[in-house]
Amino acid sequence: MNIEVIFKWILVMTVGGSIAVLIFAILSKIFKEHLSARARYYIWMIGLFCFTIPWNVLIKFCKKDSRVLNQSIILGNSSHMTSKLNNNNALNLQLTENTAQGGALIALPYKNISYFNPEKFVEFIGYVWLVGAIVFFAWFLIRYIWFKVILIRSSRKCSNEYCRRMIERYCNLRKIPKKIKILESDIIQTPMLIGIITPILVIPTKDKVREDLRLIIRHELVHFKRKDVLVKWLSKLINALHWFNPLVYFAILKLNRECEYSCDEEVIRKLKKNGKRRYAEVLYNAILLSMSSAAGVGFGVKNKKESIAERFRLIMSFESRKMSKGAKVFVVVLVSTTIFLSAFVQIWAKDILSFDSDEIDAIKSTIEGFYETQYKAYLQMEYIDITPYLDMSKIQNHNKVVALKMLVFRRKYTDEKKYCYVEKRHFPYELHYKGIELDGNKAKVVIDLEIKLKEAYPSFISYGDNIFELEKQDGKWKITKHIYDKWALMFYEFSTDQKLPEPDYEQIKKQIDRDFGIK
Repeated sequence: MNIEVIFKWILVMTVGGSIAVLIFAILSKIFKEHLSARARYYIWMIGLFCFTIPWNVLIKFCKKDSRVLNQSIILGNSSHMTSKLNNNNALNLQLTENTAQGGALIALPYKNISYFNPEKFVEFIGYVWLVGAIVFFAWFLIRYIWFKVILIRSSRKCSNEYCRRMIERYCNLRKIPKKIKILESDIIQTPMLIGIITPILVIPTKDKVREDLRLIIRHELVHFKRKDVLVKWLSKLINALHWFNPLVYFAILKLNRECEYSCDEEVIRKLKKNGKRRYAEVLYNAILLSMSSAAGVGFGVKNKKESIAERFRLIMSFESRKMSKGAKVFVVVLVSTTIFLSAFVQIWAKDILSFDSDEIDAIKSTIEGFYETQYKAYLQMEYIDITPYLDMSKIQNHNKVVALKMLVFRRKYTDEKKYCYVEKRHFPYELHYKGIELDGNKAKVVIDLEIKLKEAYPSFISYGDNIFELEKQDGKWKITKHIYDKWALMFYEFSTDQKLPEPDYEQIKKQIDRDFGIK
């Protein structure tokens, strides 16, 4: 899979995710007073992860996807090739050697001279996106590692017995099985949680009022229990993949705020009015101490006054209430509808970007070029190179080349000797595409080849069902296997598991002479 395809998938997912974010933003505004911060947090989490779901791939696992059904094309004359194929695949026929000993017309790619190549432009933009994503995530990773190294080096094992007992009691109460490592540091002013694989809670060395310390630590332990650190890491990865989309930044901002609000709700859920006021004061003091340091990450704020004011308002106005069953069902239906709409938009965007249709066109061009090039060679009685359409590592394809060389030579020699009438008309045949299945760099095509009865078609035109298996090699689709009528296979290619020798033209001449009674 090349960078162009990957970038188009990112564009598809960013369109679907953007729709989800816009709808969730409206829903959050309308139902803000009826939803808890925790519910809003999970809704924004779903909205953000809509940027990562390749719906088309999931649908493909559930149902085999035949991308092209019941399409047909009529190949009626030798001019069809250059008119049907696109410029990149049209044939440029060049005469090399006009001899009976294997001289051929070689099919060369037609060079389309253009000042602007859309495919190259999309590829260039794809590399710009890739560099941006790597730089974005690398910058975040470097800053995180740098801060963590400094913090760990300045930390030591926690000597505060009260903190250790309080954390252990809370973990037992909340049934948190994994122990959390506790350190203390002189360079931070408020407790903070770092690490994913080995979570570490770092508390300040400076003495604090026990009640204040208890409230702040409980806030961090709620993050620990819900694995919010992992969510923030994943959100940064999504942000890196979609760094060009401003709605991703908006969704992450809302996610982080609702994350903090939901932790506040969890801490103050059973507190009375005085306890809420105390928690708000502790929060305010912690933020003031954090604003000039990296410790602001602990509370998810960096000089955002509007965020601080909003948190205070929510803390003081919080009332513990449960949503009714009807309200829960309504919210689930709205969220599910939004997800399905996002999936629909993503599939629609995929069709608009048309990277599958481009591949299908290339596959059809390969098959049509394969048939029509053989027919040209058959009529002109000069071998035309068909190897650009074939994977020549396969025995069957080697035999196709040998069989075509023998066929055109026999026709040419017979015609030159005037032994019999040699048909030189191009009879039309029709290709009905019954199904095209794409699976990465491989494809399977089922064709119903229809011909006119009582007409003289060459032996490589096998009417009825033809099954092609193709593989994309060096950016071009190659036929790896061709399954068709067994009688025609035996008559034309003779074998698919044993290589035919190169034609012995002198022997062929003698055989034709004998067949017509010439000694």
